[in-house]
Amino acid sequence: MELLAIVTVKFFATVREAVGTRSTEIEAEDIKSLLEKLKTSYGKRFIETVIDEETDKLKRFYQCMVNGKRIELLDGYDTLLQDGDSVALFPPVGGG
Repeated sequence: MELLAIVTVKFFATVREAVGTRSTEIEAEDIKSLLEKLKTSYGKRFIETVIDEETDKLKRFYQCMVNGKRIELLDGYDTLLQDGDSVALFPPVGGG
């Protein structure tokens, strides 16, 4: 049985432009299911901006953080979510 948590997802820069909002509340069990729900909710523009179609994961250099910690330092796409968690999606940070 999946345990759904209500989390706040915050969007930054080009991700925000693709979804048309700063943040949303969504129910999800883990990062993988959260991304699936975001793809369903925001459709083609979100997918083209954020998702690597070959891997079905975030595009290279895109960051996903849960409560300020990168998912790579947690359990990656299997990171379980808790009620009230804050998830942030960032595009690559430009420089130079």
